[in-house]
Order: sequence, then C-alpha cells, then structure tokens
Amino acid sequence: MRFSRDRRGQSVVVGTVILFGFLILALSLYQVQVVPQENSDIEFEHSQQVEGEFLDIRNAVESASGTGDGRSTSLKLGTRYPQRTFALNPPAASGRLSTTEPRALRIENVTVNDGGNVGAYWSNRTNETATGDTITFDTRSLRYSPGYNEFRDAPDLVYEHSLVIAEFDSSVLGRSGQIAVDSDRNRVRLTALDGTVSESGVRRTSLDPETLSEIERSVRLNSTDGDPIVVELPTDVSMERADSLEQQWRDRLGDDAESVVVAGGTVRIELDGTEGYRLELGKVGLGSDATGTNESDGYITEVSAADGVAVAEVRDRYNNPVEGADVEISVDGTAVETARTDADGRVSYEVGDVSDVEMAINDGSDTWDSVLFENVGAGVPGGGVESLLVAPEEAVAFNGPGSAERGGFQLDIENQHDTQVRITDVTVLPEDPRLNGLSDKADATGPGRAELNVESENGAVGNKEVLLADSEYTFVPNSGLRLNLQSGPEKRAYDTRFEEYIDAETDFSGVEVPLNSGEGATITLAEFYEVGQTGATVADVVGETFSVTVGYKIDGERRTKQFVTTVEVRPAGNVNLQDSIAPSAADFGVFTDQFQSLTTGQVVVENTATDQSVSFESTDGELTEVDSTDVGGLSGGDEITATLYESDAQETELDQDVTVVGGGASAVNSFEVTDRSGNQARFDVDWVVTNDDGNLDSVEIELINENGNTVDTVFNDASGGGASGTDQLRQTGNPPAQTYTVRLTVTDVFGNEVVETREVEYAG
Repeated sequence: MRFSRDRRGQSVVVGTVILFGFLILALSLYQVQVVPQENSDIEFEHSQQVEGEFLDIRNAVESASGTGDGRSTSLKLGTRYPQRTFALNPPAASGRLSTTEPRALRIENVTVNDGGNVGAYWSNRTNETATGDTITFDTRSLRYSPGYNEFRDAPDLVYEHSLVIAEFDSSVLGRSGQIAVDSDRNRVRLTALDGTVSESGVRRTSLDPETLSEIERSVRLNSTDGDPIVVELPTDVSMERADSLEQQWRDRLGDDAESVVVAGGTVRIELDGTEGYRLELGKVGLGSDATGTNESDGYITEVSAADGVAVAEVRDRYNNPVEGADVEISVDGTAVETARTDADGRVSYEVGDVSDVEMAINDGSDTWDSVLFENVGAGVPGGGVESLLVAPEEAVAFNGPGSAERGGFQLDIENQHDTQVRITDVTVLPEDPRLNGLSDKADATGPGRAELNVESENGAVGNKEVLLADSEYTFVPNSGLRLNLQSGPEKRAYDTRFEEYIDAETDFSGVEVPLNSGEGATITLAEFYEVGQTGATVADVVGETFSVTVGYKIDGERRTKQFVTTVEVRPAGNVNLQDSIAPSAADFGVFTDQFQSLTTGQVVVENTATDQSVSFESTDGELTEVDSTDVGGLSGGDEITATLYESDAQETELDQDVTVVGGGASAVNSFEVTDRSGNQARFDVDWVVTNDDGNLDSVEIELINENGNTVDTVFNDASGGGASGTDQLRQTGNPPAQTYTVRLTVTDVFGNEVVETREVEYAG
C-alpha cells in the first residue's frame, strides 16, 4: 500500500497554525494598544489623586504657620499596574517629592516705623543687607515630579509662597489661591519653608509640618522714599515658563500689586509705596534638618508696666513670641533672678516699692536685647495693691448689626487674680473728642445690640441699654462715659431731631459679670458717632485710641483697671450649628453671622463618627441647609462640628460649634429661686424642664459663691419628655453677705446641655 499521496489531516494543521497566528496577532495588538491605554488611565487617576494630596500638604503648612496646628499629611508617590496573565507591564510608575536648596526671599525699599526695641531691631535687620532698606530670610520650594510610563502630559507640582503651581511642558497653571499679599487688609504674610525632603518610589509617604515660628505678631512696613515696596519671591518654576507663571500671579494678585515680573528665578511684586503694610512672618519645617527659632537672633520688647508689675515679651527673628527664653532681671541695677518666658513669650516681675526694672536676653549685648522699665510701681492705687486684670491684645473693630461702618470695638480682658472677680462697670473715653456720641442701632440685646455688652467665656452676660430712638445719642463727656451694669436709670443724651439734651432711660441685664481665675471676657462698645447740632455720622474707629477703665469687685473690694488701646482690624465671625438634630433629619442648618472685616468665610461641617465632611462658602447672616448624606448620614450620638475659617485655604480658624445628634432640644420652662435664708444661706429652687423628643437624662442644680466655688449640688435623674421638682440649696457656717449664682443644667441622653443661671443676694 502506498501513502505518499494521502492528504488527510493537512487542513487541521494548517487551520491550527492560522488560528495560532491570529492569537499571536491579537495578543500583540492588546500589548501594543490596550495595555498602554489602560496604564495611561491608571496614571491619570493617580495624577489627580496626587494633586489633591499635594494641596492638603500646602494647607497643612499654612495652617502650621498661622495657627500652630501642624496636622499630618501624606502623598502616594507612584502607582502600580494590575497583574496581567497574557501581557506585560512596564515597571511601576514612581514619583519624587523633594525640597529645593534654600534661597533668599527679599522685601526691599522698606522701613519699620514701630518704636522702642521693635523699631531698633528691624532697623538693624534692614541695614544688614548690602543695599540697606531690605529684609531677607531663606526659604525653600516643595516639588513633586511624576515618572509615568504612558501619561505624557502629567505636570510637576510646586508649592511656594502659599501658591501651588502645576508645571507643564509649555505652561503653568495655578491650583490654589495665594495669601502672601492682601492689599485689602494692607498685609504681607510670608512663611519660610525649612527642612529637607527627598522621597522617591511608589509607596505612600507621610509629611508632618512642624511649626517653628507661629505667626502671632506683625510689624508695620512703609516705603523708604515713597517708591514701590518690592516683595521678591524665589521660584523653582523653570524660567522657560516665566510668562505663564507671571500671568498666574497677576490673576491672583489683581489690584493688590502695581507690577509683577518673573525673571532670573524670582517673582518680583511691587506694592503701592504710599500705603503702609503689616508684615506677618512664620516658619515651618518639613522633613529632616529643619532649624528651630529662638531668642538668639531676636529681641525683647516692653508690654506693660502697671500696678507694680513689669511685663516684657521675647520675639524671634520672625517677630513671633519665644517660649522658654532665659531673661535676666535686675532691679535698681542689681541682678535678682533669671526667669523663663511663658507660652506667650512673656515674662513678668512684680516689685514691692517703686523701682527700675531691667530685663535682658543674650547678655544684653545689643540695644534690642534689653528693656528698662522706669519707676515701676509708681501711682499704684491702694498703696501698691495691684490689679491683675489684663488685656492680652489691642481692641478689634466691630461692625454692629445696625450700622454699615466699623463704629464699635471689642476688647478682650482676662482675670489673672487667683480668685473670682465681678465686672461692675466700664468707662470709655475716646482720644479724639469728636467722637462724642454712643448709640447702638439694633433691636434686642447682645454684642452691637447694646451700648455696652460684657460676656464671659462661661456665658455670663451683662448688658447696658441706653437709647431706643434713632435720633438719640448717649453723650460722651471729656471725662469719659461710665456705663454701670448694676444701676443708673438715666444717662445724658442728645436728640438731633429736637436739637436738645435729654435724660435717657437706661436698662441693664445680667447684673455683674463674674470671672473666675484665668477666665476671660469680651467687652463690646457700639457704636461711636460724631454728633453735631442737627445730625450724627457713625465713625470708623479703626486706628482710633480709647481709654477703657474696667470697674470690678474682688473679695468685696472695688477696684479699677485702665487700658489704653488702639483699635485694630482682624477678621472675625460666628458659626452656629442647629442645636437639635434628629437622627432621621434629611438636613440641618448652619448659620453664620457677626462677620468683621470678612466678606465670605469657609465653613467645614464634619461628622466625626463617619469621618466625612462638606465645605462651602458663607456670608454674614446666611443660613445654609446641609444634606445629611454629605456627612455620611446621621445616627444618635454622632458629634457634628461646624468650623468657620477665614478662607478656603483653611489656615485661620475663626469659630467652631458642636451639636450631638439626638432629637429635639431641651428647654427650661420654669426656673425660680426663693430665698429662705436665716443664719445660713438657704434657697428653694422650683424648676420645670422639657425635651421635644423625650430624651431627658438629668437635671443638676448648683449653688456657686462669689469666689466661683460650688458649695452645694443637687442631682436629679430625669427621663422622657418632661420633668419638674423643688430642690433646696444651702451653705452652712454663717457665710458672709454676697451674691450667689444658682446654675441649672439640663442634659439629654446624648450629652447635649442647656444651662441657665440666676443671681440671688444673700444679706448674711
């Protein structure tokens, strides 16, 4: 049998070869076309993720500089591709995060006109440079560079001087706002970045910004000769893209700058030389080898010398307070002790007799290293009994609800006595005699809604209402206007409608305002007018100087403390979260008000239980309804926080409010105190409380003496939607005559509290 002509099986072999060829071709096409496209998509998604994380780093650095809150951040340097069975991947796409070498940031053609050691120190700083009239310090940029295999248009990211730049091959785009220059507030705010970061690879790396010098103080800059003030910022962006970078800065500066030029590795910004600017400086460390600040290249300056106590403050080269600095103290030329500055950079020394007190740092080798307080203790009332009521900061301009001008101001005070004091009255005297009228233009009571409002940190409030008619203005005499929180039914006023002086009725609430040791209070006076024969014009009090004398009682003795303050402008605002939020609520309200020098604020609402948050812009008097799903939903006991920031950069926190989810609000329907005292203090308290959703938990009644000590407490368990009772509070042992505070606290099952107080006089 012959097989040479047998063709059976050839078609199967040929078909198999052809099919295998098609398979090889399909795999090749998949490898060449599909795999690169899928990997490019993965790299693009990573690029978007990195940009958001890079912005988080920027915000954390600015927050560390402005508030001292250096929260931890992280960034995923690169990305990996999914496993493929029949195709090959390139190596994982890595990225690099690094800081540049330090370069000089310069502020040119400036003088610092502050007096004393402040002016002496900064005058020396400007004269240290070859050209003079220049302030310099080193800073760095932070750069992220991706190493993608397929995504060809991915930009490098650069953070410098509060701005994040996306640097492409042919142009740059800004990815954030800038806060370096703000001419609306006449402010230059700069943060020096220090430390070494050099990370590369695919893994996630963490960054913990370290506050080396927190922005707390400022100095006033003026042009040396009226020519523009120059701020020269080093940049790590390639000068091949200088025109594009220049446009990004121009867009963000707007009218804040007269000129912007990018050349030679710098961004040169020229500011109006006829204006004065406040310079705020900070320093933040990233990575390793960051250098902290101390008093060694800073200075010491006088804070106050009143009531027998000399107070000085030590600052670093960024003009911010230094904690833990050694200060040599001498009295009448004799060294007495070495003290260390507190958390506010301050040190104080109390004298018994009238003496000269000198405080020095760094061996007192330079003019600005020592400060001399002459005749400390002179004129102390009461033969040397000092007042430890202090005002840590200058007063801040306040725009009351009834006015379009910043016609009032707020002054924060603090009780540094070791016992409770009670604020009884406030006397105000403007330095400018033209400010001869005071009148609020709003209904109800509260800050800006009464001529005088005093409110403690614990919520105790005293109001003084003088006028109701729009044409009436409380007269401010040359001796000052005293507003008493306890009495005084009439005040002299001027009525522009009838062109005559009248006796105006007065009203007050809250009576005396107690301040425990270490507790602060805010005094609001609103609003000042220039009153003429037939009309009145509200004054802008920014830059005006006022004498504010606070009257108070301590251990039954009356004292006064005078503060002389010049009103400043600082952004301020309140945020109020809906008090009662039910677990079933589809949404809840957030209200912002009392904005001062603030057009819009940024509100961040967070559910700490779900770790989800939502942010939005808000204006003065705006109510925003927040969708509950935006914070991960609501459950009973969830803590919801609303935080108001100055801007979307979230570097300056202005206010915060917290509500615990748990249904309807509690209310105090009745709260009456009856004096049953004889030889001991004894009071009957009748009360009725309710809760909208039946979530009552407890009712606590406390008796608090004038020293702020709780001398008796009655605790009542409660449940459901309502409760009532009569409790007796007492202090035995024949206590002295005084004013007691009775405090009632209603708590629901979720920890929400409602507090009310009553004042009651005990005759002894």
